[in-house]
Amino acid sequence: MIMDNARSTPRLFCAPGPGFRSLLEEYAGRILGVFAYGACKPEPPPSDVPFAWIPMPVFEAEAWYEVWVSAQAVTLRRAPDRSLACDGELLFGTVVLDDPGDDALDAGAFALYSILFDTLDREGYPALLRVWNYFPRINEDTSGTERYRAFNVGRHEAFCSKGRVIAEGAVPAACALGTRQGGLQVCFLAGKVPGTVIENPRQVNAYRYPSDFGPRSPTFSRGILVGDALLISGTASIVGSESMHPGDVALQVDETLRNLKTVVEQAGTRGFDTGDHAGLHLNVYLRRPGDYPIVRRMLDRAFEGARHVAYIVADVCRADLLVEIEAFWLPQGK
Repeated sequence: MIMDNARSTPRLFCAPGPGFRSLLEEYAGRILGVFAYGACKPEPPPSDVPFAWIPMPVFEAEAWYEVWVSAQAVTLRRAPDRSLACDGELLFGTVVLDDPGDDALDAGAFALYSILFDTLDREGYPALLRVWNYFPRINEDTSGTERYRAFNVGRHEAFCSKGRVIAEGAVPAACALGTRQGGLQVCFLAGKVPGTVIENPRQVNAYRYPSDFGPRSPTFSRGILVGDALLISGTASIVGSESMHPGDVALQVDETLRNLKTVVEQAGTRGFDTGDHAGLHLNVYLRRPGDYPIVRRMLDRAFEGARHVAYIVADVCRADLLVEIEAFWLPQGK
């Protein structure tokens, strides 16, 4: 089955603060979902559009909004623990559960992903394309296990329990970041048919990490092509499976940029043409707020002309990583 790229490619529009209201008006009836990053909970969209508040401070704005838009009309659905929007080819949704506590985080992640996979099967969008994972205290050790590693156990078990294949070309792009409050929250993009998975030859595939990084590896790919869009996972200073340059944010940014460049080059071998930076959106997650000036200077040079760059304070999935960047390279049309 060949996807119609014009119809199956999501669009992304961003705005700081209240500026997102004009986007809601302009794209009414076609909005797949809205993210709001900010330390304080902002006012949600005035509709049943899937909405996720990510409680993370943003530099130079009270809030940063991402509005994901379809090329066609969407249908909205809502339940107590989830909200959905679909357009016949793409499904966007959010699932939120209370934090189950330190001793049951693996069970909470299993429940979260079980709801996600059951939703995809019920709605008829079996291909999980991109996932955003957020939960508090991601790097804390509880009962001898880091919370991120416990989360990976539950996620992996849900993939297996629900009949999902964990192998090259079969896992979604993703990020996993730590918030300072809230419960377990997952946002996702799924499709009727799979996208084209992109891996990075500089890095071990994440789902094949050695047991040094936990009893179950994280289940994600480095990026994915969805129609004419390239969605790159959270990317950091990792070579092979090892974190590089501990404590040095500038060297970590350099290494992260090499990894991003490699993913884009690999996408190019699959027919993706980046052109310039005009369609590029970046979310830059910083563990230490004081690193913002140097990271911004480096990225201003590396990505001159990028459409939007947001700088957000967050805990990165590995305690020795200071910065993580996710990238969305999308067409500019409406």
